[in-house]
Amino acid sequence: MAHVKLVTREDLSPEGQQRWDAEIERSGSAPTHMKRALLNHLPSYDALMNWYPLYAEVERIVGERGAVVYSFAISTQNECILCTTYFRRALRERGEDINGLDFDDVESDLADFGRSLTRQHQSDPELVARLIGRYGEEGIVALVGFGILMIGNNITNSFLKVELDPGLQDLSDELAAQAAGELRDLEIAHGHNH
Repeated sequence: MAHVKLVTREDLSPEGQQRWDAEIERSGSAPTHMKRALLNHLPSYDALMNWYPLYAEVERIVGERGAVVYSFAISTQNECILCTTYFRRALRERGEDINGLDFDDVESDLADFGRSLTRQHQSDPELVARLIGRYGEEGIVALVGFGILMIGNNITNSFLKVELDPGLQDLSDELAAQAAGELRDLEIAHGHNH
Protein backbone atom coordinates (compact mmCIF):
# COMPACT_ATOMS: atom_id res chain seq x y z
CA MET A 1 0.00 0.00 0.00
CA ALA A 2 1.26 3.48 -0.86
CA HIS A 3 2.67 5.64 1.92
CA VAL A 4 0.45 8.52 0.78
CA LYS A 5 -3.16 8.74 -0.27
CA LEU A 6 -3.87 8.38 -3.97
CA VAL A 7 -6.05 11.46 -4.12
CA THR A 8 -9.30 11.76 -6.01
CA ARG A 9 -10.46 14.90 -7.77
CA GLU A 10 -12.79 15.64 -4.84
CA ASP A 11 -9.82 15.68 -2.42
CA LEU A 12 -8.13 18.50 -4.29
CA SER A 13 -8.24 22.27 -4.04
CA PRO A 14 -9.59 24.12 -7.09
CA GLU A 15 -5.96 24.52 -8.26
CA GLY A 16 -5.39 20.78 -7.86
CA GLN A 17 -8.61 20.04 -9.70
CA GLN A 18 -7.29 22.13 -12.60
CA ARG A 19 -4.21 19.88 -12.73
CA TRP A 20 -6.46 16.79 -12.65
CA ASP A 21 -8.60 18.11 -15.50
CA ALA A 22 -5.54 19.13 -17.52
CA GLU A 23 -4.17 15.58 -17.21
CA ILE A 24 -7.46 14.14 -18.50
CA GLU A 25 -7.29 16.57 -21.41
CA ARG A 26 -3.64 15.68 -22.09
CA SER A 27 -3.89 11.90 -21.81
CA GLY A 28 -7.56 11.13 -22.31
CA SER A 29 -7.80 9.34 -18.96
CA ALA A 30 -7.76 10.01 -15.24
CA PRO A 31 -4.38 10.61 -13.59
CA THR A 32 -2.26 7.51 -12.96
CA HIS A 33 -1.46 6.29 -9.47
CA MET A 34 1.87 8.14 -9.51
CA LYS A 35 0.18 11.40 -10.46
CA ARG A 36 -2.48 10.88 -7.80
CA ALA A 37 0.28 10.44 -5.22
CA LEU A 38 2.12 13.54 -6.45
CA LEU A 39 -1.07 15.63 -6.38
CA ASN A 40 -0.71 15.62 -2.59
CA HIS A 41 1.83 18.43 -3.19
CA LEU A 42 1.23 20.59 -6.27
CA PRO A 43 4.77 22.08 -6.58
CA SER A 44 6.21 18.53 -6.63
CA TYR A 45 3.58 17.45 -9.13
CA ASP A 46 4.39 20.44 -11.36
CA ALA A 47 8.14 19.79 -11.18
CA LEU A 48 7.91 16.11 -12.09
CA MET A 49 5.30 16.67 -14.81
CA ASN A 50 8.02 18.50 -16.73
CA TRP A 51 8.90 14.89 -17.62
CA TYR A 52 6.50 15.15 -20.57
CA PRO A 53 8.05 18.09 -22.47
CA LEU A 54 11.55 16.74 -21.74
CA TYR A 55 10.55 13.25 -22.94
CA ALA A 56 9.25 14.85 -26.15
CA GLU A 57 12.64 16.54 -26.58
CA VAL A 58 14.48 13.24 -26.04
CA GLU A 59 12.17 11.60 -28.59
CA ARG A 60 12.94 14.40 -31.05
CA ILE A 61 16.69 13.98 -30.51
CA VAL A 62 17.09 10.18 -30.27
CA GLY A 63 13.86 8.92 -31.84
CA GLU A 64 10.80 7.24 -30.38
CA ARG A 65 12.48 3.90 -29.71
CA GLY A 66 15.63 5.57 -28.36
CA ALA A 67 13.56 7.47 -25.80
CA VAL A 68 11.90 4.23 -24.63
CA VAL A 69 15.27 2.43 -24.46
CA TYR A 70 16.84 5.26 -22.45
CA SER A 71 13.91 5.49 -20.02
CA PHE A 72 13.76 1.71 -19.64
CA ALA A 73 17.48 1.52 -18.82
CA ILE A 74 17.20 4.21 -16.15
CA SER A 75 14.12 2.57 -14.62
CA THR A 76 15.60 -0.93 -14.55
CA GLN A 77 18.85 0.37 -13.05
CA ASN A 78 16.80 2.10 -10.34
CA GLU A 79 14.76 -1.09 -9.83
CA CYS A 80 11.54 0.91 -10.15
CA ILE A 81 8.90 -1.74 -10.73
CA LEU A 82 6.22 0.70 -11.85
CA CYS A 83 8.37 2.54 -14.43
CA THR A 84 10.12 -0.62 -15.63
CA THR A 85 6.74 -2.26 -16.22
CA TYR A 86 5.49 0.90 -17.97
CA PHE A 87 8.40 0.84 -20.42
CA ARG A 88 8.17 -2.94 -20.87
CA ARG A 89 4.59 -2.32 -21.97
CA ALA A 90 5.81 0.40 -24.35
CA LEU A 91 8.32 -2.05 -25.87
CA ARG A 92 5.65 -4.74 -26.17
CA GLU A 93 3.21 -2.33 -27.84
CA ARG A 94 5.94 -1.66 -30.40
CA GLY A 95 6.28 -5.44 -30.95
CA GLU A 96 9.77 -5.50 -29.44
CA ASP A 97 11.64 -7.52 -26.82
CA ILE A 98 10.28 -6.46 -23.43
CA ASN A 99 13.55 -7.24 -21.68
CA GLY A 100 15.63 -4.88 -23.80
CA LEU A 101 17.74 -7.66 -25.28
CA ASP A 102 17.59 -6.46 -28.89
CA PHE A 103 19.36 -3.10 -28.66
CA ASP A 104 21.62 -2.06 -31.52
CA ASP A 105 24.93 -0.23 -30.90
CA VAL A 106 23.30 3.21 -30.78
CA GLU A 107 20.59 2.01 -28.38
CA SER A 108 23.17 0.19 -26.26
CA ASP A 109 25.01 3.50 -25.89
CA LEU A 110 21.78 5.19 -24.75
CA ALA A 111 21.08 2.37 -22.29
CA ASP A 112 24.65 2.44 -20.95
CA PHE A 113 24.47 6.20 -20.54
CA GLY A 114 21.12 5.98 -18.71
CA ARG A 115 22.42 3.27 -16.38
CA SER A 116 25.63 5.20 -15.64
CA LEU A 117 23.70 8.41 -15.00
CA THR A 118 21.59 6.51 -12.49
CA ARG A 119 24.30 4.38 -10.91
CA GLN A 120 27.33 6.65 -10.60
CA HIS A 121 26.17 10.06 -11.86
CA GLN A 122 28.98 10.11 -14.40
CA SER A 123 29.81 8.32 -17.59
CA ASP A 124 32.71 7.01 -19.61
CA PRO A 125 34.24 9.96 -21.54
CA GLU A 126 34.29 7.90 -24.77
CA LEU A 127 30.59 7.16 -24.43
CA VAL A 128 29.83 10.84 -23.78
CA ALA A 129 31.91 11.80 -26.83
CA ARG A 130 29.97 9.33 -29.01
CA LEU A 131 26.65 10.73 -27.77
CA ILE A 132 27.76 14.33 -28.33
CA GLY A 133 28.91 13.29 -31.81
CA ARG A 134 25.45 11.89 -32.53
CA TYR A 135 23.21 14.38 -30.74
CA GLY A 136 25.30 17.49 -30.09
CA GLU A 137 25.77 19.34 -26.85
CA GLU A 138 22.08 20.23 -26.73
CA GLY A 139 21.28 16.53 -26.99
CA ILE A 140 23.56 15.43 -24.17
CA VAL A 141 22.14 18.12 -21.88
CA ALA A 142 18.59 17.05 -22.81
CA LEU A 143 19.47 13.44 -21.98
CA VAL A 144 20.86 14.45 -18.59
CA GLY A 145 17.96 16.81 -17.80
CA PHE A 146 15.35 14.25 -18.76
CA GLY A 147 17.29 11.50 -16.98
CA ILE A 148 17.13 13.46 -13.73
CA LEU A 149 13.33 13.67 -13.98
CA MET A 150 13.12 9.97 -14.92
CA ILE A 151 15.14 9.17 -11.79
CA GLY A 152 12.82 11.47 -9.80
CA ASN A 153 9.80 9.57 -11.05
CA ASN A 154 11.49 6.25 -10.22
CA ILE A 155 12.24 7.41 -6.68
CA THR A 156 8.73 8.80 -6.20
CA ASN A 157 7.15 5.49 -7.19
CA SER A 158 9.54 3.28 -5.25
CA PHE A 159 9.92 5.36 -2.10
CA LEU A 160 6.22 6.16 -1.76
CA LYS A 161 5.34 2.55 -2.70
CA VAL A 162 2.93 3.66 -5.41
CA GLU A 163 0.94 0.64 -6.59
CA LEU A 164 0.92 -0.39 -10.22
CA ASP A 165 -2.01 0.92 -12.23
CA PRO A 166 -4.46 -1.83 -13.33
CA GLY A 167 -3.04 -2.21 -16.86
CA LEU A 168 0.51 -2.38 -15.53
CA GLN A 169 -0.52 -4.83 -12.80
CA ASP A 170 -1.98 -7.13 -15.48
CA LEU A 171 1.35 -7.11 -17.37
CA SER A 172 3.31 -7.61 -14.15
CA ASP A 173 1.13 -10.60 -13.21
CA GLU A 174 1.53 -12.05 -16.71
CA LEU A 175 5.33 -11.66 -16.57
CA ALA A 176 5.48 -13.19 -13.09
CA ALA A 177 3.44 -16.20 -14.27
CA GLN A 178 5.68 -16.53 -17.33
CA ALA A 179 8.83 -16.40 -15.17
CA ALA A 180 7.37 -18.98 -12.76
CA GLY A 181 6.61 -21.27 -15.71
CA GLU A 182 10.12 -20.87 -17.10
CA LEU A 183 11.60 -21.62 -13.67
CA ARG A 184 9.38 -24.71 -13.35
CA ASP A 185 10.51 -25.87 -16.83
CA LEU A 186 14.17 -25.41 -15.81
CA GLU A 187 13.64 -27.36 -12.61
CA ILE A 188 11.92 -30.18 -14.51
CA ALA A 189 14.72 -30.22 -17.13
CA HIS A 190 17.34 -30.15 -14.37
CA GLY A 191 15.58 -32.98 -12.55
CA HIS A 192 15.48 -35.11 -15.72
CA ASN A 193 19.20 -34.64 -16.33
CA HIS A 194 20.20 -36.25 -13.04
